[in-house]
Amino acid sequence: MKKLIILLICAVLLTISACSKDDKTKDQPTSEAVKAENDKNESSQPAASGDEEAEETVAADDAENTSEEDASSENQTEEDKDYLTSHHQFVASEVTNLSEKEVSSLWGEPVRSEKIQFRYSGTSNFVPAVVRYYQNEKYAVTFVEGKAARLVYSVIDEEILFDDDKTKALELAGLPTDVEETTDTDTAFVWNDIGGVYEVTMFSKGEFADYLYIILDEAYK
Repeated sequence: MKKLIILLICAVLLTISACSKDDKTKDQPTSEAVKAENDKNESSQPAASGDEEAEETVAADDAENTSEEDASSENQTEEDKDYLTSHHQFVASEVTNLSEKEVSSLWGEPVRSEKIQFRYSGTSNFVPAVVRYYQNEKYAVTFVEGKAARLVYSVIDEEILFDDDKTKALELAGLPTDVEETTDTDTAFVWNDIGGVYEVTMFSKGEFADYLYIILDEAYK
């Protein structure tokens, strides 16, 4: 009887042992799959990092190129205006197409205004425009459709001799002085395509220069 019981116990133990081995065998592929997935994730991480580094490099290159372009533009602007002196009161070309608000930031609020009708050259159409006077009428800006189109700059207070010192008026307006006039009369000098503006006419009052009449852009000739 005892032998029979011992045999039964041994049989049960063998059965349990066999089942445990089968479970381990079934679990093993799962563990390998997890390991493989981990290996896959690890191998993909350097690639992602490489993409990020590449993107950062491209962004850095773009920023560097933009900085170089900006610097080149600034240098070009400085080169274009190397004729400016410490005596200039403003730069005529920088007034071109400014808004009324922007001009007021330069010369303060206008002391008076005058509404006019402006006709574009070569057309018969008139558009509303306004002339704003600044700093006791030292400056008069004609705004066409909201943009600075023409400028009258009074230099009568400077006592500039019309014939002898005419270039001094150009200097005060931030214009080059080594440009030959295209028209020379007893009462006016005219310069075309000078210092970034379309045309400058200097009128006289007696023996002195009176004012500069500046057409800022060819569109408003």
